[in-house]
Amino acid sequence: MKRLILIVLITTSLFADDAATILSRSDEFRNPLASFSIDVELTSIDGAKSETSKFRVYGKGSDRSVVQFTAPAAEKGKYLLMLRDAMWIYMPSTSRPIRISPLQRLMGQASNGDVARTSFTVDYTPKSAVEEGAAWVLELEAKDPSLSYKRVRLWIDRSSYEPQRADFYVASGKLLKRAHYRKYTTMAGRRVLSDVEIEDVVRPGRRTLMRYANLTARENADRMFTKDSFGKW
Repeated sequence: MKRLILIVLITTSLFADDAATILSRSDEFRNPLASFSIDVELTSIDGAKSETSKFRVYGKGSDRSVVQFTAPAAEKGKYLLMLRDAMWIYMPSTSRPIRISPLQRLMGQASNGDVARTSFTVDYTPKSAVEEGAAWVLELEAKDPSLSYKRVRLWIDRSSYEPQRADFYVASGKLLKRAHYRKYTTMAGRRVLSDVEIEDVVRPGRRTLMRYANLTARENADRMFTKDSFGKW
């Protein structure tokens, strides 16, 4: 009996390591540099209507980022700061940053956290991984109960490790949105994700296109990621 329990424990440990490795390798396509800047364009589509906004994101590690609003002109001067699971927005009309939720919509189906954060490995633990055709399907569970999405189901190409699709679930178990990772390209000498489509599962027909460009290795100073430094660097 003890031998059987030991075998089960060893097998479970090996599986967890394998699933964690798959997730880590997949995340390299979404968060390839330790310190960087990248341009993000969001286009929100609702039936025949669409609108576009642009941002410059500065990141360091996988848990610190600043989002600078660059277009349209009316949005210039705004910044988002994300430190781990905490987020603030700065607007020129206010005297100090305001604490907000990463789940709040930035535009269309894209939340603040979608733009500011790019790593599943930091926030989620892979609980299982199964083969489905040419993909791995990972069940991810939030490490912190305060996270916006409690569970994520992630499809990863078994040969390239490129993420293909992710389903996002809230605490009630309801599927809220689905991300399709559409296109990859070479930036900063690496093959990285460049196009994502986020669909609103609750309200069909609403979707947001996220396009990434100009990924650049950049030594972002630690002082950039503080509430007192908004717009001063």
